[in-house]
Amino acid sequence: MSRNPSDEPTPPRPDAPIPSYEFPRRKPRNRKEAARWEREMEHRSALGWDTPINRRAFLDLSKRLGLGAAAASAAFPAFLAACGRTASSLSPSRGGKFDVGAGAEGDTINIGAISIYSGVGAFVGKLVDRGAGLATKQLNRHGLPDPAILKSNNGFPDFEAYQQQDLGGIKIGDRTVKLRLISRDDNLSAQVAVSAIQEMITSFDIKGLIFAGLYDDIYAAKRLLQQYNLPAIAAYGDIASVGQLYPQTDYRQLFQMFPPDKWGIELALDEYAIADRGYRRFAYLGDNTAIGAQGKRLIGETLAASGNRLLAAEQYNVGDVDMTAQLQRIRSANPQVLMIWGIAGDTAHALESMKRLDGVYIDQPTALRGPGWHPQIIGFEGGAAERTFAVLAGDAARVGTMSYWYMGGIGYIPEFQRAVDLFKEEYGDSPTGGENNPADAVFLFAKAFQDAQSTDGDKVIAALENMKDGINFSSIAPHTFSADRHISLEKDDMVGITLERGRAVPTSPPYELGTEFTGNAELGLKAFNPPGYIGPTMFMRFNQAGLRRKHERLYLDVMLKQGFGTQCTKRPDPSGDWGFRLTNECKIH
Repeated sequence: MSRNPSDEPTPPRPDAPIPSYEFPRRKPRNRKEAARWEREMEHRSALGWDTPINRRAFLDLSKRLGLGAAAASAAFPAFLAACGRTASSLSPSRGGKFDVGAGAEGDTINIGAISIYSGVGAFVGKLVDRGAGLATKQLNRHGLPDPAILKSNNGFPDFEAYQQQDLGGIKIGDRTVKLRLISRDDNLSAQVAVSAIQEMITSFDIKGLIFAGLYDDIYAAKRLLQQYNLPAIAAYGDIASVGQLYPQTDYRQLFQMFPPDKWGIELALDEYAIADRGYRRFAYLGDNTAIGAQGKRLIGETLAASGNRLLAAEQYNVGDVDMTAQLQRIRSANPQVLMIWGIAGDTAHALESMKRLDGVYIDQPTALRGPGWHPQIIGFEGGAAERTFAVLAGDAARVGTMSYWYMGGIGYIPEFQRAVDLFKEEYGDSPTGGENNPADAVFLFAKAFQDAQSTDGDKVIAALENMKDGINFSSIAPHTFSADRHISLEKDDMVGITLERGRAVPTSPPYELGTEFTGNAELGLKAFNPPGYIGPTMFMRFNQAGLRRKHERLYLDVMLKQGFGTQCTKRPDPSGDWGFRLTNECKIH
């Protein structure tokens, strides 16, 4: 049904408060009217209005948070009751269980964090409190690491030496300054997030802000951050892929530390699928959220640039279990590669549906020429790079499923295990994943304050832009920015991810699992993964030129030499690194 142009809502002005649009005060008379109201909410939300969250939006949120669709569906009614029905009824919450560093003596610099602390998304706030909280405590005890110890452990930070430092905070002039983390809840509303940020600015005079909540918070807070010239770091969320990061926009206050999907898609398709594997026929299966739409667009643009295209594109609803109908239509186009863009649970359901069609991946020759239809899977980092999808899919998840991540997020090398131990000592258990970015965001701010010798917004932003050597506390490679690069990563940081199932798949020529699975008796290295571990690991033939350029020692001397990652197929070569080279002879990868 077409809209009357005179009734069409308009986007709010950039200089105006975010308007709220509520459901009508009466109950819908029937399902048709309820559906129409939900469509109106979604339309207004897309235009920039603040709207009550509906079931479809909640499932989209659950996708972004990695919550299983079944749990999300069951939790939705309780979620409404717990969190309220409209943005106007919400108010900023004081977030986590504590304000880290509160009560510290002497001068204190406050850093704000906006995340999710209520309802089913509360686990995200826990990641922030544990990651950023530990970093704040470490800095208040030990200060910033002496530059000499950042690379003294075989090129990596010497965590034991850092624990011996007793600086008691960061240094600004002749003062020793402590940090305090102020956490607030966005209550799943961009409007509430803006109010919470305003409260942190006026009541606590925060000098930096960590975005770790809704993606929409970043956009909604732009005018406020520009008004106060407040530097901010997006610990989660990819805005670089859609061209919304400075200098593409005037949002100079914002920095990003998450890998853009655009880079991963370009490397996975251009370098791996087309050049390395020889594929020419591609199809797409993705969810019905904005992230699925963005993935489809980026995949289509990347293929078009190389003279290729998607032969079929199908969509599913988040939480769908049976995707047989979509896959049957895709099968008729006979693609050699299937791009699956969705969360771990949905990716698992897609692979289970493929198994019912006898379409699971076997190897590259079969994907190329048959017999039958058995495409290789390349998936979204939030799905195919997650261990959960392999566990849920069982034997429908096949070795050779590919995705991407970034070098700093690979944590199994022995030089970095002391960082994991520090976390265990503080909280009594291991990190669950995701704590590292908020932790490193705190260290980035601390270094920027100390380098700038000030908390002035212009000076701190300039210090972040000139952080050439960078710093890392929870990642194996440092984060750096520059004046024309407000993302702490480069394309040369991207790594390939592949699925392994506890033992190498028999194939000719054979390949071996990496040291993280098998250990290396010759070098005295123990296996990082438990016996029979099924999950993702680094694929070493992906982005080799870039990794050599930026991470020569880490990639060559640690990863390759010590046998980490899936290194198929290794061939003796006196001129190669450590007497061998990696070839694409492997039929699986």
